[in-house]
Order: sequence, then C-alpha cells, then structure tokens
Amino acid sequence: MIEPHVHIAYAPHGAGVLHAVLWFAEGRDIYGWYAGTRDGDTHASYFMLPNYYADQPDILYRSVQDDVYGHWVEVGAHGATQFPHPPPVAETLCHELARMQDEFVRHWLFFDDDPDADHEAHALREQRLTVRHLNIRAERLGRLDTLSSVWRYDSPGADRNVLIHLSRRWQLEELTH
Repeated sequence: MIEPHVHIAYAPHGAGVLHAVLWFAEGRDIYGWYAGTRDGDTHASYFMLPNYYADQPDILYRSVQDDVYGHWVEVGAHGATQFPHPPPVAETLCHELARMQDEFVRHWLFFDDDPDADHEAHALREQRLTVRHLNIRAERLGRLDTLSSVWRYDSPGADRNVLIHLSRRWQLEELTH
C-alpha cells in the first residue's frame, strides 16, 4: 500500500483551510489531490506532476473537477489546455488516488454539507475557530504547528519542494508561505 505525504495550511481566525494536499511518488512522477480556497471559493482537483524526478518542463496535469476519472487539463506556462480522455493517470493509480483522497478527507477534513458537519462545526466554534465550506476536523488540530498565524501540518519526511513545484501552476492561497 502506498503511503502518501500530507500538507495542510489552516488560518484559524480567518479563511479556515487554505489548502490541503496529499501526494505520493510513483517512479519519476508525483500523483496527488489538493483542495483549498481561492477568493472565498473551495476548489479541489487531482493532479499529476509528470517526470518530477527528471529534468523535464514544468507541467502540471490536473482534473477539471474533483473527479479522478473526469476530464483533465495540462497546465503549462501559457495556461491550461484540455487533455484528451482518459486521464493521464493509469487506471490502477486512479483507484489508489480515489481511495487515498477518501481516507485523507475522512481523517483530516470535513465539508459543511457532510452528514456529520453540524457536530464537527460545533466543535470548531466551541474553540472560536472559523467554519467554512472546507474545514479541518477539531480532533486533528493538536497535530498542527501553531507557531504562526497560519497553522500547518506536514507529514514526516514530506518533501516541501513538491509544494513549491506545484505552486508554479496552482493558484490557491498561501501555498508557498
């Protein structure tokens, strides 16, 4: 079983979850999922960084919607272009990505329209923390580094260079801070 790396950035008294990212390496490629906030809206996509461990152009493939089996785009220096269907991710890795994303969300996050959202939102509000559409589970707050105004979590051994590489094509808030 593949063990993903995780990174979360959370503004507890403002925007809430700025971004949540999980990823893993398979050969020279990076595969993952991200969700985050941009201009107050929540965006989520699966992604692939092809040839991350090789000397190749800086390209990001990402799903158009939060659907690993849906349409994907190639995001390069000049914007996004439609990627021909099927996705650039092998079928077996699509299943693994979907499984990891589901586990990651169940473990770390909740959306305000989830069945247990009222209970989770109440737990955050009791601590006077922001509740938005995408939120961190109150029970996970103790895992975050709270030394700055943006609280963070990085799984042990996570390569933050992946986030920096991803940020070249990712327009979500607070990625590289």
